[in-house]
Order: sequence, then structure tokens, then C-alpha cells
Amino acid sequence: MRIWLIFLAACFAAPFAHAQATSKKSADFSIAFYYSTDIPWETLGAFDMAVVDPGNVTPAGWGQRLNPRTEVVAYVSVGEVHPSRPYFVHLNPAWRLGKNTDWGSVVMDQNSAAWRAFFVQRIVAPLWAKGYRSFFLDTLDSFHLVAGTPQARAEQTAGLVALLREMKREFPEAKLLFNRGFEVLPEVHTLAYAVAAESLFQGYDVGKKQFKTVPQADFDWLWGQLKRCKEDYKLPVIAIDYVQADNRQLARETAKKIRQLGAIAWVATPELDSIGVGNVDVISRQVLTLHDEPGHWAQVAQHAAHRIAETPLNQLGLHSELAGAGSEVLARHTTRPLAGRFSGVVMWFTAGPFPKDANVLALYERARREGVPVLLLGAMPDAAALAKFDLEVGTPDRLRGSVVYERNSPHMFFEFEPSTVAVELWAGRLRRPLPTGTDVWLRTRLVTGQVLDQVAVTQWGGFATARFLKVNLPGDIGERWALNPIEFFRAALRVDPSLPVPDLTTENGKRLLLIHVDGDGFANRAEIPKAPYASEVMFTEFLQRYKLPSTVSVIQGEVAPLGLFRALSPQLESIARRIFALPHVELATHTLSHPFYWAEAELGIRRGERAVGLKLPGYSYQVQAEIQDSADYINTRLAPAGKRTKMLLWSGDTQPLEEPLRQAFASGLLNMNGGYTTISKANPTLTLVAPVGILKGEHFQIYAPNQNENVYTNEWTGPFYGFDQVIETFEMTDSPLRLKPVNLYYHTYIASKAASIASLHNVYRWVEGQDLHPIFASEYAQKALDWRRATLARSIGAKSDGAIELRSGGTQLKQWWMPRTNAVFVSRAGGWTGKTSFQNRNYLHAVEEVLHLGSEATTVEPMQLISANARIVEWGYAEQVNGRTLRVQVAVHVPLKMTLSGNCKFDASGSTPGIRANTPVPSTI
Repeated sequence: MRIWLIFLAACFAAPFAHAQATSKKSADFSIAFYYSTDIPWETLGAFDMAVVDPGNVTPAGWGQRLNPRTEVVAYVSVGEVHPSRPYFVHLNPAWRLGKNTDWGSVVMDQNSAAWRAFFVQRIVAPLWAKGYRSFFLDTLDSFHLVAGTPQARAEQTAGLVALLREMKREFPEAKLLFNRGFEVLPEVHTLAYAVAAESLFQGYDVGKKQFKTVPQADFDWLWGQLKRCKEDYKLPVIAIDYVQADNRQLARETAKKIRQLGAIAWVATPELDSIGVGNVDVISRQVLTLHDEPGHWAQVAQHAAHRIAETPLNQLGLHSELAGAGSEVLARHTTRPLAGRFSGVVMWFTAGPFPKDANVLALYERARREGVPVLLLGAMPDAAALAKFDLEVGTPDRLRGSVVYERNSPHMFFEFEPSTVAVELWAGRLRRPLPTGTDVWLRTRLVTGQVLDQVAVTQWGGFATARFLKVNLPGDIGERWALNPIEFFRAALRVDPSLPVPDLTTENGKRLLLIHVDGDGFANRAEIPKAPYASEVMFTEFLQRYKLPSTVSVIQGEVAPLGLFRALSPQLESIARRIFALPHVELATHTLSHPFYWAEAELGIRRGERAVGLKLPGYSYQVQAEIQDSADYINTRLAPAGKRTKMLLWSGDTQPLEEPLRQAFASGLLNMNGGYTTISKANPTLTLVAPVGILKGEHFQIYAPNQNENVYTNEWTGPFYGFDQVIETFEMTDSPLRLKPVNLYYHTYIASKAASIASLHNVYRWVEGQDLHPIFASEYAQKALDWRRATLARSIGAKSDGAIELRSGGTQLKQWWMPRTNAVFVSRAGGWTGKTSFQNRNYLHAVEEVLHLGSEATTVEPMQLISANARIVEWGYAEQVNGRTLRVQVAVHVPLKMTLSGNCKFDASGSTPGIRANTPVPSTI
């Protein structure tokens, strides 16, 4: 439901330093160029436009990983065709004018009408069909390589003009960005959206393979051409310059020079395979995490590098791309720049010694050369490789007896202090004298007097040996961090603590609540008088009583006529329809056959008699049937008018491979489940707080923020009142740090036993007693996608040089936090509505998707949002005769609660019933 609120501000603005925005002009957009494979969509979301080579875009595309605000531009070569292009074989030899020997491509005859028709219909039209609406037209002047006479050049120019007009006539809404093409601009500049040119200040000689500073005469000529485009044709101009990947400072300086001329900047490597510096300099949120699990995605998800290392990274606002030692992904990253794309590299190897894979060391050397920090965890490099890390071997033959700890950081022994017995102690240390920038967190001193370094922050990153990183408790009863991973990762990866972090736990100052139900046990009989179906008990006892946004799923194989309970299907479907008709319930599928082991089902693996899913008559696993068809079943037979299935809730081991994730995305379904957040007083460890999710290939699996009653009842063996313990998890993920939203997550079968029914009521009552912001699970899942593709960047070379630009990654994520020690004042000018202080953080509330933080001293608006259990849709001021009016639109699922600050009053006439007008503020609605 949406509600309009009108507030009359009866006061004047007060001066403060605050977050200030600079208005973005249409002629001053930011743009990035990335032509290589393995496109970093999340990082490209920091730009208004991203030019990519369509041939390197996978079938998955960019829909789930790229900020929806970023416009994807297709690179298209007009003047040349390279033999690697799939359409090259269809070129008529008569259309070929000559060759470009530097690039190995064929120069095309623009004077050929047949070539022009081929270009528009066989090259551009398929791209348009795939969703591209903007095109970067390259090699517009390649005919100069072979057209040696004035007449030949005139013919080619006329042909090129005709081609551009034909393209625009066929696709009138297309945005055409020209790379040079100065000869044709007098006739076709009205068709252009922008004009680019390469090598204004810094260039690259392809033949000599050398970087170069552009001579003054060349600069003067090229800038003269661009200036004409800018001033006479009123077109935005883009300068693309080239700098080595390991000289990012020069890239920044060059971008600043370009910006000072009033041009749009892009400074990157000549191959355009890096995240360069443009109008903004991206502050990367992605970490490349190496592991040594050679198996499939379900197995990789259990590796410590993801399972427990990802959570502290998430708390720092970072997320991982996982790559295995020996994998093609790792090999690929050794050949292209890391700076700009990754904020750091984490290497955690647990299966044995440090891998012998040469690409691991090659990656480290590239990272160090480009200034990207590297964090070594667990297994340390062998003696031959130690020197590269400023490390050296001690004397392992002397390791005996006990050791003395020299703890130099308060963040050591965070959850557990390892034994002082010297067995299995890593016998290495940093070279002496200690390299500059080294901070040793923990030394061990042997009885012989030898000093060994176990945990340190170094000039290249940092390391923590296995024993002083994480401890496995005796009897396989759990794990504990030996150091504070959040603070250690922050120090080693050089994470700037002053930067905002996108937040998934809170919105507008109130902790989020989501409720979701897996459909298991829909047909179970409850062990209470009259033995109703558990689904009926869930409907009457919980879903009707507690009118909170709830995402409820069914298993098609349980309730449908084709399933396990054919005779009961009419009754079960009737119950499902009543549940789905509730206005506060959204629809989800829990699949067709409830796969227990997704990887085994997908790979066709059979382990003895172990079933991979429910044994439905005549059915064997099919991914489309499990996902798309099960959602279609709900939509056609169970859903009320106006509702459709929004989510897929993973079943069984909740570890699908990439194909089910792809199918869910293709079916328009958000996905959730997995992870293992079960921290409790009995197991008070951050290792039991799961990450946000896991990127499997091209698709992101979103984990449930909390686990269900099956875990708290020992896999439904008892005690059946055990779900009460989830309240401990809710509390321990809120203090001392807010790590997760409240996620009330259960199965239908919890409503089948008196003890479990009572426990669920206890949990609901606890939830009702909290000051929470309820949302649907689909909203949380969308926030998780937005969180992953949210970006931070520093403005370059404009009036707001150095100011931070934040992009939320989508429409759902509207909360960021900063340390409470950082003074921050927010205003509507920067896209903000207010802030809330909680524990050691300031939660900043946003209304816009593009936000700005600066340090200018100016005025803030008289009324700011402290908290609300609603999403702010609009927030704006207007001048009135009797003062300024604040007009607010909110989207809310439950009765509105809103707290505002400021010496003001509000007039709520005409808005939601029950709100009194002219109430003084500070006030809570």
C-alpha cells in the first residue's frame, strides 16, 4: 500500500556540513569501455554507460549482475571486420577494400550498397533483437588506410554517411556513439549521441607495443576536432586514453586533465580489458578469492574460503568471485589487469600445502605490481616461494615444547586462544629488518628463543597461518575464529573505514523482518485434536492471526493431482488457495519433487538407494519441471487473480548448480535459501553466520538470512520446542553488530506437533514485540541483488572532484551505514532523507538510487527522517506561502510508524486515516 503524507515545515534551515550532490548534466555522463571476456558487470554499474563487445557477452547477459541504471552499449566495427567475427564467413569478397595489418582485419567498402544492407540487417538487427539500444561505432575512418585518392575518399565518405542514415532510419531510437568520424559529422552530426576519440594525452603505439605521451601538435589537432563537436554540434565528447595497468596514478591524472577540458574521460589499458578511470574512479567492492576445492559448485560452497571467510568480507561491504587453484578462471585473471576490478585477492587453501599451480604465484605478482592487496590464509607458500612474500623459513627441527605468545593486537584470540603446544606450528617469519608498512599481530616465541611470525599485516597485504586463523574444536563440534576476521580483513585488504557500506539488515533505521515458509509437510496430519492438516493449522494459527508479510511456498508433488497424495489433492489445493488469497501472503514455489541433493540430481549421480527427491510416479528430474513448470502450476491452479509466483525457495541441501539458477532467472523468479546462520549462546561464533549468498558462474544464489526449525530441532528428531532458540540467533545477529535482518523461516510441518506449534507462537510473539520493518522475502532477495551490484566511486576532475558517488544497484536497496565516529550530515540534495544512529553505526536513509557524499558546508532541510517501517517512494520540498511543504510518499505493508526530526509541524490532511494534523515534531507517527 502507498500513502501520501504532507508536512508543513514551520522553521528555517540550519547550516551544517552535509552530503552534497552535483547535478548530472545529460552531456556529462560517465562511460566505461570493456572489450574482453568475463565482463565485470557489477563494477561497470558505477557508470551511466558501459561499452562491451557483444561477442563476449554470455547467454546469461547482464540482467542479474548489472545495475539497471547502466545502459549497455554494443561495440560495432563499421569500417573493418575481423576474421574472428562469426559473420565474417558471410562477407562477399567484393565488399572488401583492403586490410589493416596492425589488427589483422579487413577494411570494408562503404560505397557498396550490399555491404551497407548486410551491416544493418545482419550485424545491427540481431543486436537490437538481443536488447541493445545503444551502439559504439568504431573504425569509421578506416577507409583512409586504403583509399589513396581524393575521389576514393569522397566515395567512402558518402557511403559511410548513407550507412549511418540507413541504420538510424531502421532503428530511429538507437543511440549512436561515434569513434571519430570527423569527415562525416558535418552531414550526420544530428544522428550522433556522442563523439569519442582515442589518445588525447596518453596513447599506445600498436606496432611498437609502446605507451607514449601524445605530442603537442597531435593533441592540438585532436582537441580541435573534439572541441568543434562540443561547441558547434553540441555533442558530448569522450577522450579514450591508454596507460599501463600498474600506473593507476597516471590514469587518474590523465582523466583529471580530460575532465578539466570539459570532456568525458576513459583511461585504461589499450586492450580495454581493465576497469580504468573515467569521470569516476571506482572503489571496487569485489575480492578475488582463491580456494583449493576442485569439485562442483555445491562442493565449493562448503569451502571455508566461501562458507566463513565471505561473511567478514560482506561486513566490510565486499563480495567474492571464487576461483579454484588450477582453474581456467584463475588462469584468465593472471593475464589481465586486477587493479580497479578487484579490491583485493584472498587465498585460503585448506586441503593440503600451498598449491603448486604457477598461476597462483603469477596472480600474486600481478596483484603486487598493480598495488592490489593479497591476503594469505591457512597454508603458507613453500620455501621456494617465500621470498616473494618477504617471508623466510625458520628452523622447524627445533619445534618442541610450548610457545609464548606475543600478542600485538587486541583483535587476536577473538573467539578462542589456541594451545601453546608447539606441534604443527608454522616455522616461518617475515624477513628482518621488517619491511616498511608491516604490523605483526601475533608472534610465537619458542623455548629456544626463536621468534616466528604467525599473523601480520604487510605492505603487500597480510597473512594468518592456519592455527591462528581458525580453530576446529575437538570432537568435530564446531569452529572458532582465533582472530577477529572483520578487523584483520579490513587491515590487510586496506579497506577505508570512512566509506559507506550498503546494508541488507535495515531500511530507514528499522531492522528488517522477512517471513518465509517452505512447503514441506503440507499434507501432514497435526498431532492435535481432530488431526487437521498441518497446512490448515498453519493457515488458522499463524497466517491468519499474524498479519505480517509472508512468503509461502508449496511443493507441487505434494499438493497437485499428479503428486504423492492424489486422493487428497482437492483438499490440499483448497487450503493452498485460501493461504495464497491472504493479502499479506506472496507466492513461492518449493519445486516439483523437492530435490534433496541438487548436484546429484543435475549430474545424474546415484548413491545407492539414496533418493534425490520425492519419488513421484513416472517422473525423473528435469530442471524446467522443478522450477518454471512448478511456478506455472501455482499460477494457473492456486493463485488468486492478480497474483503470480515471485520466488523459488531452494529445497533439500539448498545447493543447486548453475543451471537451476539460470532457469530461475529465465523464469522471472527470485531465489533464496541456503547458508547456515545458527549462531546461539551454545555456539557463539561468527563462523555460524552465513554470507549474503554465492555467485555461481553468472548467477547469484541468495541465502536465507536465518535457518529454519529443522536445524533447531536436530533435523526434526526433537526437542520439538527447539525453535524457541532461534530468538537467540535473532538477538546475537543484532548485537554487538547488526549482521542479519530478522528472518522467521519455517516449514509447514512445524504446525503438526503441539510443542512446535507453541514454539512458533513464542517466536511470532517475540517478533511482534520488536520495532521492525516487515517486508516480503522477494523484496529482501531483490535487495540482495541490489546489494551485490551497488557501487562506490570517487568523482574525477569536476567541481565535486573527490566526492563519493554511491549507486544502490537497483530500486530496493536504500540503506547505507558508516561508522558512528564519522561525522556525517545528510540532505535531500545528495539523495538522502535522514539518518539513524544505532550501536556503533550511522544508518543513512536514501530515497534516490544515485547518491553523493561530500564535505561542502551548506544547509540541510529542516525535517529529516529518523526511522520508518516503510519504504520512502518520494521525498521532496516545495515552497508555499506559509512555509515549505515536505511531500512524502511511502510504501508500507503494516500500520505506518515514522519518526521525524526538526523544529517543524506537519499537516497530514488528505493522507492516511488516523494521523492528526499539526502535531509538533520531533514526532512519531
